[in-house]
Amino acid sequence: MDKHAQLTRAKRLALGCLIIAASVFVLTTLAPRFFPSLSGAWWLGLTKMASEAALVGGLADWFAVTALFKPIPRRYPIPHTNIVATNKSVIAENLSLFVKEKFFHPDAIEKLIASSNPAKGAGRWLSIDANSARLSRFTCDALAGLLRVLDDKPVKEFISRTAEKGIHQLDLRQLMSTSLNAVTRERQHQVVLDRILGKLAHLLAQPDTQVYIADTLVVWLKTEYSRIEKLLPSSWLSEQGALIAVKAVSSILEDIYNDEEHPIRHAFDEQVHEFLYELQHSPLMENKVNGYKDKIINDPALKNYIHQSWAKLSNWLLASLEEKQGKAEAKVAKLFKELGTNLNSDGELALAFNKHIGEAAKYMAPELADFLTRHIKDTINSWDEREMAQQVELNIGRDLQKVRINGTIVGGLIGAILFGIETLMAF
Repeated sequence: MDKHAQLTRAKRLALGCLIIAASVFVLTTLAPRFFPSLSGAWWLGLTKMASEAALVGGLADWFAVTALFKPIPRRYPIPHTNIVATNKSVIAENLSLFVKEKFFHPDAIEKLIASSNPAKGAGRWLSIDANSARLSRFTCDALAGLLRVLDDKPVKEFISRTAEKGIHQLDLRQLMSTSLNAVTRERQHQVVLDRILGKLAHLLAQPDTQVYIADTLVVWLKTEYSRIEKLLPSSWLSEQGALIAVKAVSSILEDIYNDEEHPIRHAFDEQVHEFLYELQHSPLMENKVNGYKDKIINDPALKNYIHQSWAKLSNWLLASLEEKQGKAEAKVAKLFKELGTNLNSDGELALAFNKHIGEAAKYMAPELADFLTRHIKDTINSWDEREMAQQVELNIGRDLQKVRINGTIVGGLIGAILFGIETLMAF
């Protein structure tokens, strides 16, 4: 049964009670005229007074309920009727403030988070395979949708324009200078040098590298010293030369690596500081850096390479994300399930999870509350007064008809009680 039918049925029931009370009142009033013997009957007086009080109570409550939604009478309404429509702006304001203060107050949000323990609920929910798989599919679909948005031509053009504008505004020389200053201040450039030396030493120790050096020496001998190469065993010389070269270079690298005061380290320091000084003070270096920036922005080959690389990456990601029960979906589901397991077993993680959710909710609550209260207020104020009254009556009118029924019944009981008191007082 829909709301209209329920409201109509409730109104008919309330009206029926009122008609019964009125009928009993009329009958008990007219009965002594047609049946004089009943004139002094106590039960007739009791019934008359009870029905009269029931009629008054029912009519009063009918007026009160009807006055909420309609003007009484319609053409020349009595003041303080049609209350819902007349007070539309007041209702909008009060309802929006009620929602804001009771549901989105920071203390209410904090209490809700503390009592609900979202980490426990999230952990329990994510630990179920079906739930983590469902959330994984949703996440993959959302990421795939985001990729499609990014691949849209107007969006790509907007991102490209924004990136070019950002690069134009970027002080690349200052960025490089600041970064190098930070590196050299802690002597991290020497750490970088140590890593390079270690990589070179490791590379030289590889058999493939030594074979490559030997082959290069053979080619060099054949090209530069073809006569000597015919007389001497070039393969043996190349092998021995490769070993000598590897040992010599390895020895030099080891000396540099172990000696913090090695001349090459000092030379490297000087080169780095000289480059840093030129970067900060040389107009020529500034022009070079700006030239690099212009090349980044305007180089067609670089732009084409970036676009092709992005297209390949985007297509690969999109195919992986859209594949049902594929590797991407399985990995994301596994991550979600592991998160759920950790939230259930790791008390500190759950505590941190609840804390951050609470902080985020308290941070967002004022903005969200302002938005919702403004939306509620604007929506109610945009309604037609008559339509608003009809909607309110449709949703709560069925219960208000019970007020009318109760008013009729309670009025009758009060009338009967008053008749009893009046009879007792007559003795």
